[in-house]
Amino acid sequence: MKRSTLAVAACLPLLSGLILQAPAQAATSTTVSATLSSSTVKIGSTTTVSGTVSGPSDRDVRLEVRLASGWRMLKASTTTSTGSYSMTAPSQWIGGHDLRVVAPAAGTATTGSSTARAFTVKPSWTPAGSSSDWRWLATDGDHPRYNPCRAISWKFNRNGGYAASLDDVKGAFHRLAQATGLTFTYAGTTSVVPSSDRYDRSTAITVGFVSSLSGNIAGRGGGTWSVHDGYEEMVHGSLALDRSEHLRTGFTSSGDATWGQIMEHELGHVLGLGHAAGSNQLMNGTASSRNHLMGAGDLSGFRAVGLHAGCIPNAVRTV
Repeated sequence: MKRSTLAVAACLPLLSGLILQAPAQAATSTTVSATLSSSTVKIGSTTTVSGTVSGPSDRDVRLEVRLASGWRMLKASTTTSTGSYSMTAPSQWIGGHDLRVVAPAAGTATTGSSTARAFTVKPSWTPAGSSSDWRWLATDGDHPRYNPCRAISWKFNRNGGYAASLDDVKGAFHRLAQATGLTFTYAGTTSVVPSSDRYDRSTAITVGFVSSLSGNIAGRGGGTWSVHDGYEEMVHGSLALDRSEHLRTGFTSSGDATWGQIMEHELGHVLGLGHAAGSNQLMNGTASSRNHLMGAGDLSGFRAVGLHAGCIPNAVRTV
């Protein structure tokens, strides 16, 4: 009897394993719809992307934008109990964008994505000139730019600056973020006085005032870059501003040149752009009453060095 009992007991794990097996459930396809409340807007306008996702409720959804390197997530949300969702579109980024909504796989539901939707953000002004009026900073065929898929940090040397100088530098970076889609992060102050070969190695861009610049120059911007993986990636940039210049502060759309205008122009060099030919382009070599605002060529150039150009793979070596 004991032997028989032990034999039955030894068989139980095998019988249990056979009983617990269940047939695999078939995967179910996911359908995602997406509608823009407006396909063309002025910068800063609120626009929503909304739709529905089939399958389980409370499902993750991602709003993505098409870059030269592929699709990249802009923001994420979840569906409601009825499968609907709503997210705001990137209306602070000037230019034409292709957007889609993706629902990652959940349970037996497969990954699904909506049809791409064209979305255009127009500036609040009418850009002047030709969209082809721009050039790269490098003259040797290189196309240097920062990796747009990483935040770009910058530091400021307050020494010699006017009272509102930091606010104006922040304003210049804000305007450039709108034109490029890049993310700039203020990392605080620095004691480094910037020049073409001097910068704070703890940050990507160093900005500050110097005692004087040779010639009739109010600012000088530029950068260093490294060639790797088929890309020319900006590593460090510097913007030196001549404290002896007497310019109006802030930004405007008419009248004499301002510090904000100079900063915006020189930071364009830091990002990889050279001089434009037309006097109505911000990136023209002379600041005047004609180029306070970005022209059509400027916007094309900033698109070329911005997020639309796509991510740069791998981490560049610090130089």
